[in-house]
Amino acid sequence: MQYLDGKRLQRAVTAGSLWLGRNREGLNAINVFPVADGDTGTNMALTLHAAVAGAKAAKSNSLHDVADSIALHSLRGARGNSGVIMSQYFKGIADFVRQKDRLPLPEVAGVFSAGAESAYMAMTEPKEGTILTVLREIADHLKDAGDRFVDLLQLLESAVDKGKVSLAETKNKLRVLAEADVVDAGAQGFVHFIDGIYRFIKTGEMAGETDQAIPVEDIPEEVAEHSKYRYCSEFLVKGVSFDTVAVKSALAEMGDSLIVAGAAIGKDSYLRIHIHTDNPDLIKEYALKMGVLENTKIEDMKAQNESMRKWRMNFRKSSKKTIRIVTDSTSDLPADIAAFHDIEVVPLNVIYGDRVYRDGIDMDKDAFYKMLIESPEFPKTSQPSPERFAESYRRVFSRGDADTIISIHVSSRLSGTYNSALKASEEFSEKIIHFDTESVSLGLGLMAIKAAEMAKNGRSPKEIIAVLNDLKRNNVLYFTLETVDYLVKGGRIGRARGFVGRILGLKPVLTLVDGEVAPLDKARDDEKILRKILSHLPEHLIGGKLAVAHAADPAKIDFIKRALGDKFDVDDILVGEIGPTVGAHTGPGTWGLFFMKG
Repeated sequence: MQYLDGKRLQRAVTAGSLWLGRNREGLNAINVFPVADGDTGTNMALTLHAAVAGAKAAKSNSLHDVADSIALHSLRGARGNSGVIMSQYFKGIADFVRQKDRLPLPEVAGVFSAGAESAYMAMTEPKEGTILTVLREIADHLKDAGDRFVDLLQLLESAVDKGKVSLAETKNKLRVLAEADVVDAGAQGFVHFIDGIYRFIKTGEMAGETDQAIPVEDIPEEVAEHSKYRYCSEFLVKGVSFDTVAVKSALAEMGDSLIVAGAAIGKDSYLRIHIHTDNPDLIKEYALKMGVLENTKIEDMKAQNESMRKWRMNFRKSSKKTIRIVTDSTSDLPADIAAFHDIEVVPLNVIYGDRVYRDGIDMDKDAFYKMLIESPEFPKTSQPSPERFAESYRRVFSRGDADTIISIHVSSRLSGTYNSALKASEEFSEKIIHFDTESVSLGLGLMAIKAAEMAKNGRSPKEIIAVLNDLKRNNVLYFTLETVDYLVKGGRIGRARGFVGRILGLKPVLTLVDGEVAPLDKARDDEKILRKILSHLPEHLIGGKLAVAHAADPAKIDFIKRALGDKFDVDDILVGEIGPTVGAHTGPGTWGLFFMKG
């Protein structure tokens, strides 16, 4: 192999992505820098999934078109520090191969140098001992080697060897890595990526469904938080053009781990801002002034760190998994929680006029509730199509770490989602098991988390379904509304139709019975409503889980959590925001309390 062209680049990125994906849990397990939030593997894998989609979506097979498409898609799909760095690595490659249909072997080393330089340029404060160091040292090594390589296989073998040496040195360059006695997770991820490409060229085979995931040997049991800021915030802005230098300067004092990355194709330019900060709303306001905000991700790193500590204690040496969990966006699972438990979330649709938005993808919660309040038009919702479910199932199986999917969904009496998922599974024989939770929002979310935990602990599909059936009988939710108008307009009022017409200005307390809305009680204000709800809960929380969800009204969460803490002496309460699909039927100001026994 004496040259690199578009088709070879496409296959290379696919092979590297698959190999990294097989090692994602190991990367999560050793993730301690820049903050110990246990998601580097997940973030890099999702970023590379976007890169592969870009490689396949290129308008032609020319090297520059494939590279451009990879750069754009990876930026739009980038997650986390290492993910954004990888997207800028691909941007550097795209700039280097501009207007070229193929690259001869002596020039391929320049790809590594251009990628490394671009990644460094995106960082406000590049840190040595991280993925950046490994990128640079591999590039310098290949550049110094000159033209001594006889083909691409030998070049990549040399890159992998140098990468492993550089990787081993990261724990000697950063104190936090030395203390935890691990290498940098992002750097390890890049070495996996290059190694996957090398293995593919050497054998002609990509990682497949039957492959065994690589075991992890060195896992730190205890790690400290290292960012003084709480929220990992990312914003993707679409506009005409961006001054990345000016943006970095404007945001430099508002947090740390700042990365400002851009990519453009034709008239469209995209800017991704990644920053650890205590004021994500201020960053969001700044981003909105520059263009259209396409995507927002704000994660609580403190909560992630606490979850990761628990997970490390139970992490198994082999990361091989045989069961993956799929749910839908009515679960209202926070993105970081879904990613942490490796739960695939299929979005429902929210329809305004002739525009269709995918819940949580094309429209964030803030934009949705603003539109819901201000627009005279009432939104409609619809379940995902069978083909969308099928695409998600294919994507899960393509990772090669699962032979069974348990697909867990919103009550079939509230939505056609369960039936759509059932229809989508016809092409997968008996590899997919479906479960109707007869619940919604975090009631569904808690059951999906429980199933994922059992799958990770090696429980069989039969055991998981048996537990889910028990949980369904002991899973209750209570919710209240600021107004019943949305519930009536959306047609999901169920058995409560007569009740809501008789409450005369009081707020309803509603629940689900056999999967549909039913009346429970009524009261004049939230304090009295909460007292009534607490009276329906057991005296003790032994073996139970609690969750609280709100619709555009986070101020109510502390009030509810305090009352729960006083009654049960617990602080491990799952908190989420009701998303567009459920929120369209309940309206802003809604809040709900969820209890799962078992």
